[in-house]
Amino acid sequence: MAVLQFLAGTNPLIALVKQSSERKERAETRLRFYRDEQTEDLCEQIRDKWPDPSEFRLFQLNIVRKIIDKRAMVYKDAPFRTFENWDQEEGENLYRTIGANITLKKANRLTKLLKTTALKVGWNGERPSLSIVTPNILDAEFEDPENPHRLIVTHPGKKETETTYSDWTPFSYRLFDFRGAPLTIPDNSENINPYGVLPFVPLFDHAPDDQFFLPGGEDLIEAQRAVNVALVNLWRALEMQSHGQAWATGLPVDVLLSSGPNTTITLPPDGKFGFASPNTPIEEVLHAIEFLIKQTAVANDLAANVFEIEPKAESGAAKTAESRDLFEARADDLDLWRIYEARLFELIKIVTNTHVPGTIPEDASLGIDFSEITESLDEVARLDSYQRRLDLGIWSPVDALMADNPDIRTRDDAMELLQLRREEAAGLGAAFAGPSFESTQ
Repeated sequence: MAVLQFLAGTNPLIALVKQSSERKERAETRLRFYRDEQTEDLCEQIRDKWPDPSEFRLFQLNIVRKIIDKRAMVYKDAPFRTFENWDQEEGENLYRTIGANITLKKANRLTKLLKTTALKVGWNGERPSLSIVTPNILDAEFEDPENPHRLIVTHPGKKETETTYSDWTPFSYRLFDFRGAPLTIPDNSENINPYGVLPFVPLFDHAPDDQFFLPGGEDLIEAQRAVNVALVNLWRALEMQSHGQAWATGLPVDVLLSSGPNTTITLPPDGKFGFASPNTPIEEVLHAIEFLIKQTAVANDLAANVFEIEPKAESGAAKTAESRDLFEARADDLDLWRIYEARLFELIKIVTNTHVPGTIPEDASLGIDFSEITESLDEVARLDSYQRRLDLGIWSPVDALMADNPDIRTRDDAMELLQLRREEAAGLGAAFAGPSFESTQ
């Protein structure tokens, strides 16, 4: 450590990386909390007030992951991508091969948690690869946060001396050891970035102003710490006071009595004996924990009942009203992630064509259709809503079927399925419900 501290004062790259260590540690803490790795932090909280944390039974109720996963709604269902000027099947196969939907869903969650992340497009020798870079290992130099001119990725080793750094600019790619000394890159002795652009797509929880690493989110971490400490204190009180405490008066202070249903206790004429009842305010503590959790959920656009053990039955309208803030937040997120999807496709095109020229046409583009989240209506209300649209002529049975089954992506597919059902109904001698096809085309 002393060596690194000395080098940080002389090596510009090491100095740049080390000056952001506090920010990176905050990001690392959030990742640990999200991954159920809260014990070490909880022990530190206990150690501040008690000398021996081992006397406490530790609990974790992970509200961080629950809230983050609920808030990250962009990829609740896989989107439908349309590839213009490129074969649709080839585009879908490429995205399926690189695991785009899985990676992007995870990126959406981590961006909610960390406020800033980045997608990195690489090349594995045969096809592009997609990975997420989190701010605990990332540094940036920029004038425009959405178009940084330098990104440095830290690659931690098992030992500090095994740590390396990737230094990217639009024109160069360099690799350094833990001292900041340059390393030789196989087949790239001139340290050239072959893509001419940074192979990263920065992701932000909201549109950045003048910062790359966005602030915010500490309230969730502090609430998590408070909940953990409250649970530990509550359980300790229960363990210490779950049984009454025997007491006696009128006896010498050095006399110890054994108590129990099979024990006879002899007291002097003025002696007294009894049990002190525990007085832990269990209900009050539980209400305080519940209040904290619910208020934290509401502050993060969720309904207060998201943590209810036995949620009350509610109408569809009530559920929709409670979820309105979440739906509005998702609408804002969709605007951002449409941009990120388009940027990602352009980067995938550049990386792929650099290694295998002509794979993706230069004029190819991506259209993205994110799945809709419908209002929580009960079955009767939902069908009534469909029927009203059919009666008004603003829907055909095709629209109703596509609304009822989001997996049906095209109107032609819906028409084909409806025609099949009409023929099945006719074969069974049953009438086909709904307007005739001829009147709806």
